[in-house]
Amino acid sequence: MARDAARGRLLTAGAGLLATGGVLFTVRKFVLSRDGQVTDRYAKAIEQLGSEKLDVRIGGICALERVARDSATDHPAVMEMLAAFIREHSHEQRPPPGPSGRARERSLRPDVQAALTVVGRRLTERDIEPIDLTRADLTGASLGGARLTAANLDGSYLTGAELTKAGLANAVLARADLRAAKLVRADLTGANLSGARLTGANLTGANLTSADLADADLADADLTRADLTRAELTGARWPIGGPVPVGWKRHTGSGQLIPAGTGAETAQANQPHG
Repeated sequence: MARDAARGRLLTAGAGLLATGGVLFTVRKFVLSRDGQVTDRYAKAIEQLGSEKLDVRIGGICALERVARDSATDHPAVMEMLAAFIREHSHEQRPPPGPSGRARERSLRPDVQAALTVVGRRLTERDIEPIDLTRADLTGASLGGARLTAANLDGSYLTGAELTKAGLANAVLARADLRAAKLVRADLTGANLSGARLTGANLTGANLTSADLADADLADADLTRADLTRAELTGARWPIGGPVPVGWKRHTGSGQLIPAGTGAETAQANQPHG
């Protein structure tokens, strides 16, 4: 009897191990199947990006967003692909002249705007590297509330872009063209805006704490209630008639800002940004 009982326990344990092994095999098969489906979806979406039809390209962009949300592993590759798409095609946005031969207002291609929207609302906690939009032309783009923290926008064109409440903390916007851009209540904490063209930009309520605005052109910009705590303003062209921040003064020759403790007669300010 004891022998039969022991044999029964062994058989039961063996059956349990087989059942567990079967479950693990099923789970592994499911995971591999799902991974294969994600790979197929990714490949198809990339193929759609190269289509000559606008609606197909936008469909591919939407498909890539779904892949990025379904797979944390594929998220970085998807965002890198979309950023490359934006950099490559954002310069093809100027519409042809109208019937009268006059140039029409520049606008962003719908598929580039769609890609930009996806990048702006991505799950940032899945990022491995900053979004690279170096020298992209985003003139007239809509980026209200977009999350572009630490993004590289060095030398980008964002003339007239809508960036209200955008998250741009620590973003690289050096030499970027932000003329007439709407940056109302944008988070630009620690952002590099050195040499940026911000003429006529609306920076009302923007957080520019510790931002680098050296040599930036802020002529006619609206800085009402903007937080400039610890901001670097050496050489910045300040709005005429606007109150100069505490600790700074205008250079008598160039009109650019210099630290208040520097003698105006001997200070060497850079030439105004052109």
